[in-house]
Amino acid sequence: MIDQLQSFLHKEIPITKQMGLRLISFEKGKLHLCAPLDVNINDKGSVFGGSGSSLMIIAAWSLIKLNCENVGLNADIVIHKNQTTWNKALYQDLNIQAHFETTYDFNKIKLKLDNNRHQRISCFIKLIDAKDNIFSTMEAKYVIIPKK
Repeated sequence: MIDQLQSFLHKEIPITKQMGLRLISFEKGKLHLCAPLDVNINDKGSVFGGSGSSLMIIAAWSLIKLNCENVGLNADIVIHKNQTTWNKALYQDLNIQAHFETTYDFNKIKLKLDNNRHQRISCFIKLIDAKDNIFSTMEAKYVIIPKK
């Protein structure tokens, strides 16, 4: 399932391939992805903030997408707003974990969208190193919209 999504991302959002995005693991409420530093680097030798932010947004979007697919929900997922905090510079490959702060019942969300209503959903994302030290966090809100 994550291999299919990774292929989809690389095809439909080509910059994800350029950024070296790799989906690593997925559990119902958690997704882990990574990307190499060498193509997401800034002039200081650390992770470029734009790359980090983009990959965190994509991680949460992917987590929602995978949960929707698990219940057969074909919907549009759009970011509504996010807030990022940068704690310190990361000079290593990016590891990103996205998870839900709340337990969502995607079967109930599917029923809601089947009735032509949308669903707001929140995610928490963190940029970490290989030892789980946190370098950046993001809180993001998305909207799941029924496809017409």
